[in-house]
Amino acid sequence: MLCIGDAHFNALPFLIEAVYLSHSSSLALSHFQQATFSYGQACYVEAIQHYLAGLKLGAAQHHYIYADLAKAYEMVGQWDKALACLDIALRLCPDSPTALRRKARILDEKACYDALICLEHFCESPSEEFLAQLEQDPITHPKQVVNSEFFNLTCYSKMQPQTVWNIYQLVHQTRSELGEMLGCYPMAPVPISITNTNGIAASQRTLPKWASGYYDGSIHLAYCAAGEPVLNILYALLRHEWVHLLVHYLAGGHCPMWLNEGLAQSIARPMFQSERLQLEHAVKKKSLLSFAALSEPFSELPVKSRKLAYIQSTAIVDFLIQEFGFPKIRELLHELSDGSPTENAIEQVFEQTSSEIPLAGAF
Repeated sequence: MLCIGDAHFNALPFLIEAVYLSHSSSLALSHFQQATFSYGQACYVEAIQHYLAGLKLGAAQHHYIYADLAKAYEMVGQWDKALACLDIALRLCPDSPTALRRKARILDEKACYDALICLEHFCESPSEEFLAQLEQDPITHPKQVVNSEFFNLTCYSKMQPQTVWNIYQLVHQTRSELGEMLGCYPMAPVPISITNTNGIAASQRTLPKWASGYYDGSIHLAYCAAGEPVLNILYALLRHEWVHLLVHYLAGGHCPMWLNEGLAQSIARPMFQSERLQLEHAVKKKSLLSFAALSEPFSELPVKSRKLAYIQSTAIVDFLIQEFGFPKIRELLHELSDGSPTENAIEQVFEQTSSEIPLAGAF
């Protein structure tokens, strides 16, 4: 399962400052309070709408509101709008540590995602053959279905045929690239579903609000947007869950969580600088999680430890890949598939114990 990041939102600082708004801005305040609630429910488009409505009514001089609006834009992948909001926040308060920190993080995230794919390669119009097989379910419109020899893709949200075509190509690309990396290609067509969570209450979603991807024999991807999905982000989600699919085949369900999630995240996208800093901080504070903790489902960890678990696992796997290469990773998964204890498999493949593996990769 892929965690979407630190979606937790501390509303207290906002509320403390918001009480100083004039009484004439009480309606604006109610919008900002609703925006805070919507953000906490991972309803990011709704949060953006409330922030914008509140700003029209007042409080445009408060830098922290623009900084919070930027965070909501960040969560839907609208990097340029997020940066524009942070520029306003920094004009109002040039030394705001929150705005400065968020701007640095968003610039780094944008660069990482932009590097994943070249969008110019996805300007080709859908082929006639593709359009002919693109099915639209007349009962559950806007459901769209397209099948291939290797996967069955179902989009449960309204998308332009061009977008579905681009996703279709990315799935083929993912299958080819990751199959070569891990030496595994699924025998049966892989069911893949994509859903826009915008407008869907948190209680009605199939994924927890802190996650945007899941593999359970099928690949489930979720995004939140007012319109079309951000292709770069969706590609990273797809790669992450496709790794889980391959690990399931290769390790036969005997893969420790740190290896499963770390490998998926390492292959999905580069580590953000903010994540590296959090890892460095954990190393300095000697607060890294134990291998025992990292071997269990991350969903069972305390919320404050969950993000570190993903980052630390990614760092461990990054080190193993850099030090030994993918052939040894495949060998490790094969050893695990035979039921070997993780510690024994590590010693057999890498000729060292788990305690000798740097938990922070290159740090």
